[in-house]
Amino acid sequence: MLKIKFETLKHEQKIKIDETLNWKEIEFEGGVYPYFAPVKVDLNVEFSLGKVYVQGSVKTQIIHPCDRCLEPVKLDINGDVEAVYVPNEKVKEVEEVIDEIGTFYYDPYMEFLDLTDRVVEAIILEIPMKVLCKPDCKGLCPHCGINLNEHPDHVCDQDNDKTESPFYILKKISFESKGE
Repeated sequence: MLKIKFETLKHEQKIKIDETLNWKEIEFEGGVYPYFAPVKVDLNVEFSLGKVYVQGSVKTQIIHPCDRCLEPVKLDINGDVEAVYVPNEKVKEVEEVIDEIGTFYYDPYMEFLDLTDRVVEAIILEIPMKVLCKPDCKGLCPHCGINLNEHPDHVCDQDNDKTESPFYILKKISFESKGE
């Protein structure tokens, strides 16, 4: 469980969280991606002078489609969690501090501190901007959608019919200057 009781944290000063979570999927950029492996969380949480310091790591695997051919790709996730929680009586729930990455305000009277969002952030930050099944992925045929990795010699019959392109009419425009 990634919720820490503040009273326990204040009393013990340091808490170690070492858990394996069986989450099913993660939402990211409008898509839902399944986990392939359990989420292993290893966090050290320390309470000092009213602030809460969180450091640790997250390991898992997710399935993400290749950005060129849409085949499923197993991504190894090895993320780091680093956060500082600063008390602020004006907030009712945890809020991120503007201009300070990894710093959050918390209500000092709240009962629990939930670290789930920090773990999810660590996972999302490890997902590459461009996911490829292999570096030389050929993608899909732009006309018929066949996977060009599986059919490297594919020649699309629809490639000959260029009149269906919305840009076909632009070929008829002459850009030669007429003598003025």
